[in-house]
Amino acid sequence: MADTARRSSEPRPPFQVLERTFAILERFDEEHPEWSTTELARSLGLPIPTVHRILMALRRRGYVTQHEETKRFRLGVAALQLGDRARVAVDLRAVALPVLQSLTADTGETSLLTVLTPDRQRGVCLERVESAQPLRLSVTPGRQLPLHAGASQKVLLAYLPDDDAERVIDAGLEHLCVATITDPQSLRRELARIRRRGWASSYEETNVGVWGVAVPVLQADGTIACAIGIAGPSPRLRPGRVGEHVARIHEAAWAVADALGLSVPPISGVRPFAARRRRAS
Repeated sequence: MADTARRSSEPRPPFQVLERTFAILERFDEEHPEWSTTELARSLGLPIPTVHRILMALRRRGYVTQHEETKRFRLGVAALQLGDRARVAVDLRAVALPVLQSLTADTGETSLLTVLTPDRQRGVCLERVESAQPLRLSVTPGRQLPLHAGASQKVLLAYLPDDDAERVIDAGLEHLCVATITDPQSLRRELARIRRRGWASSYEETNVGVWGVAVPVLQADGTIACAIGIAGPSPRLRPGRVGEHVARIHEAAWAVADALGLSVPPISGVRPFAARRRRAS
């Protein structure tokens, strides 16, 4: 009796609510796109009040919607967007690798695929193809950097929703190298400039003697999916070739975007002859 009383008084497993939430979401499929609270509770063997509380939380976050008249639930926009992001994450490396190989062959520099960390506070190198030149930038996949420093990271930050970007800025701008932007207002101006011209550049923002150029790849809703870029050592930086690099990276970004149903914003601020025009669609 003592053991039974002790077990009944113990707190529920910390992940029980999370497990029930996923169980509810998994009930929505092609055969059962709609559910009432009572139907869901019965199908899962859960109390109706418990299922109702979870559904209300999911509705507030946009993961389910509720019909005003029937009160039945369907998956919401947030769930669909989560599925899109998951599909992109699964396919992204496989699609991007041959594109990065071609980009490195064309530019002679290390090419990079960079994405946001799950908390949207840093950028992480998901894939890279290093230059074959003796003097080159070496980047390890999995390396993380703050979003305010470096071309690829700034592209990710520039296309974050405003609230998320402001949280990053308000958290503090660490000084990494001689040209790291640490003033919030200067960074906001830089992000606006990136959005206007559709690409970012950096010089000695993360490491001495390192420069970079990057272009965003966007989700259907205009938020960031990833950044495609190149980086290299300063002895090979030729200002006259930056426009050519931007045009080539833009072309590579579209190759990734086309394969995944994504998009790339137009670029400006580079000489027209440098760009190999993307065919009209």
